[in-house]
Amino acid sequence: MELNFSENYDFLIPIYASRPNRLYFLQHFRFLYKMKFGKLPLPYWAFILIGFLFGLLLAGRSYLPYLYWDETNQYNWQRAAIPHLVNYTFWGILVPVVYHFSQKYPLNDLSRRSVQIKAFLISLAVAAFHEIATNILWLGPLHLMGIEKITMEMVHYVLGSLAPSIISRLIEYWLLFFIFAAIDYYKMFKNKQLELIKLENQLSNAELNALRLQLHPHFLFNTLNTISSLMEISIKDAQKIVSKLGILLRTLLDKERRNLISLSEELNFIKSYLDIEQVRFHDRLKIVYQIEEEVLDVPVPALILQPLVENAIKHGFSKQVGEGRIALIAKKIESGIQLIVQDDGKGAEQTSEELLQSGIGLRNVKERLELLYRDKASMRIFTIPDKGFEVQITLPDEPNGLQNQVL
Repeated sequence: MELNFSENYDFLIPIYASRPNRLYFLQHFRFLYKMKFGKLPLPYWAFILIGFLFGLLLAGRSYLPYLYWDETNQYNWQRAAIPHLVNYTFWGILVPVVYHFSQKYPLNDLSRRSVQIKAFLISLAVAAFHEIATNILWLGPLHLMGIEKITMEMVHYVLGSLAPSIISRLIEYWLLFFIFAAIDYYKMFKNKQLELIKLENQLSNAELNALRLQLHPHFLFNTLNTISSLMEISIKDAQKIVSKLGILLRTLLDKERRNLISLSEELNFIKSYLDIEQVRFHDRLKIVYQIEEEVLDVPVPALILQPLVENAIKHGFSKQVGEGRIALIAKKIESGIQLIVQDDGKGAEQTSEELLQSGIGLRNVKERLELLYRDKASMRIFTIPDKGFEVQITLPDEPNGLQNQVL
């Protein structure tokens, strides 16, 4: 028996056209309008396209056995291929609905029984709606185009297969649901990672600030002590040092908020500092610079050389009677650049570990290198009693990007 669907369906138009019915329709489906497609993991059209392509893939798979056995004439594309296309394309259309409920009922809330019941009933309703809608979208056009008329036998077949089909749609719904949940958990994990990196970066910057501030009083105390001692010997030299100190302080304030500066900036600061020390020691201190031009623009930690030079003067030269020599070397190496500060003073009897524990300057430099470069930078100390003292710093060409910022 064939059903007659040839009647005019214009009677449906006034039902929807009246204003109360339109409001009723919109009120019951307003959640569809509230869903923001912009929040989807992919553009909305991409999900529809993915659904269509997946349906096309399954349709092709159903066709392959007929092609292999040369039975393509027996392949019923309207019953074997079209259902796959309609089914998965419609899931692409319903993606905002599934995503909306995956947000409304996240996995951590599904541990509660009331939420489980609500989520299941919603999924059952969506699966049933999907199955009924796709059957209409599948059979309706075929009937209207006269390709395959809807018969009572077909209606009985569709109704008989409705329950297992809804179960299949239910499984597909929850697969989509868990895919979206997995994507959201991945996003949360990445966001947490970024937050932890930012917190770690802020902590490192705070520690760097503390270390840099630790140097300033130490540096000022030594310079003021130099001025104090010179006041009794040469007021003119003391005035020169005060003038140089003013230049240094302005430089310090300018670099206050930067972790990294170019090597040329650092060397300019060191030269100003050494000018003060040479005035103090009346040119008994000889400074040698061996700087390769190609490393001048490489970023280095601000004030990284000053504690080493100060250490060389205080412990290696200041107690000597004759002349002293301090060499500053900067050169390109395979893994980055190498900075060397060496003197020909008294040297030290302690081990490297003991030296790092006993003084502010060396320990400060090592801690700042660890904060800025992690394990990519190194600092080595070479010393022999009465044979001088040498500190070698090896830096990569580029520091850790997270630390290379203005505070």
